[in-house]
Amino acid sequence: MLFRIVTAVFAALYLSTPAVVVAQPAPSSSTISSNVSMERAVDQLFAQWAEPNSPGAVIAVLQDGKIIYSHGYGAANLEYGVPNTPSTVFHLASVSKQFTAFAIHLLAHDGKLSLDDDVRKYVPKLHDFGKPITIRQLLHHTSGVRDQWNLLALAGWRLDDEITDDDIAHLLFRQTELNFAPGDQFLYSNSGYTLLAMVVKQVSGKALPEFAKERIFEPLGMSHTHFQDKYGTIVKDRAYSYARQPDGKYQYVALTYSTVGPSSLFSTVGDLARWDENFYTGDVGGEMLLGDMQQKGKLNNGRDVNYASGLSIGKYRGLRTVEHAGGDAAYRTNILRFPDQHFSVVVLANAGDLNPTALSFGIADIYLKQLLKPAPDKPALDDKPEVTVDPKILDAYVGDYELRPGFIISISKDNDHLVARATGQPSFPMYAVSDTAFRLRVVVAEIVFDKVAQGGAAQSAVLHQNGANLALKRITISKPTADRLKAYEGHYYSAELGVIYNVFVREDVLMVHTPRGDLGLQPDGVDAFSARFPIGNLKFVCADDNRCNAMLIDDGRVKQLRFDKTSLEPIGSKSSQ
Repeated sequence: MLFRIVTAVFAALYLSTPAVVVAQPAPSSSTISSNVSMERAVDQLFAQWAEPNSPGAVIAVLQDGKIIYSHGYGAANLEYGVPNTPSTVFHLASVSKQFTAFAIHLLAHDGKLSLDDDVRKYVPKLHDFGKPITIRQLLHHTSGVRDQWNLLALAGWRLDDEITDDDIAHLLFRQTELNFAPGDQFLYSNSGYTLLAMVVKQVSGKALPEFAKERIFEPLGMSHTHFQDKYGTIVKDRAYSYARQPDGKYQYVALTYSTVGPSSLFSTVGDLARWDENFYTGDVGGEMLLGDMQQKGKLNNGRDVNYASGLSIGKYRGLRTVEHAGGDAAYRTNILRFPDQHFSVVVLANAGDLNPTALSFGIADIYLKQLLKPAPDKPALDDKPEVTVDPKILDAYVGDYELRPGFIISISKDNDHLVARATGQPSFPMYAVSDTAFRLRVVVAEIVFDKVAQGGAAQSAVLHQNGANLALKRITISKPTADRLKAYEGHYYSAELGVIYNVFVREDVLMVHTPRGDLGLQPDGVDAFSARFPIGNLKFVCADDNRCNAMLIDDGRVKQLRFDKTSLEPIGSKSSQ
């Protein structure tokens, strides 16, 4: 997402036992020199996390069924100074999804279910939305089911609350609306994989951790891999996760999931090498099943989506790729496969500021250099020193700029510098590199305003980020009147969450009180506002008589979540007695 840092660590050399042993001729001195050079180049990619007082990562480079390089960077545990090594066990986050999907495909090939079955055949407590949701749609994120983590956040849960299968089931079964009709769109939803775990249990009679152990992990010799369905279970050699704070220091981030399906798989790079090789050999499941696993999803209009069963299917610089990344708490993971080259990269990290996807492709750039097409040119922001700009010039840039409908970048002035705030995100200070160009420190991004005459106001600008040049157009947002703000005030209840939000005005600013505190609402249009996560975008439903009786929330993975205005009588009042 624009502005936001989207992603992503250790010190001891250790080569894991390869998943498959292949006889190789003795390497020549030039080959050894080349390998050492590539290994040093890989180490350089992880240099900033290779200190004993930093969390980091463990990587494995796989070629033709062998681990040709594996290394740990930084610490698995900062309190005790335990280094990351290739035997360190990591929480895999969303990389877990391909294992849940594999369990479903095993049951389908056993003849126990069909991918086109309605999920309510196995999970009857799920609401009847009027149109069937198929298992295949859950696998491909085309079901329309709202995302459980966003729902939990909106309901007031925190990441460090223990979250169980029952907690999520209770929330999912309360939902009476979808984000869209099943099969109409692709939208990533963790809830779909929680439902798939329920299907595995209903069909097989075994919970996902037990089923996966018997049918996947034990047959593949993955002795350090398990689904963890109970927070607090002791995991030998586990890495703990750490997020970098604004002051540059790392802070431990707890992960208290007691739920499986979309997440909660623990493993090592050595075990994942065995898993990766199975996509070539088909020893477990067979070649037909592995082929089905990698079939892209399809929308109702016939268009393919680049997502299969817990796997993203794509191309990189001319070569086919199969991959999936993950991120929970401060764990960052990725498995990247180049199937035609029998080459893969595994990155497992416990540093929240590490980008596993970018680093996986960076490793591929080193080893597959001769096979990759030239990388497309991405204009980078050249180094420029900060300059001082007359505060009067800054006044010309203050205002609201639309990037696309519903996404606005608001520019304000704080003494002698500008501040940028994108829809649903915090405010970030900017520094000037010229009279018209301003940069953010938190991400590599620059906004360049058009030149204006003295006393005028900029009408447009260009946002430069991630190699893209995005046009911004000044818009005028109608600020709600004091009477309109008053009309929004009140208590709003969501039957689908079972929570009440309180909307009120504080010092001329519209606020919303959620179960986790107060959030300010930024006007974005007629009756439309935005706020920080978990709200995102909020729109009031108002009649012509200035009465507002509902509000709708859209935070990306949860759309059109309705809150109805309700009357709450104080305890002890006559009407409540």
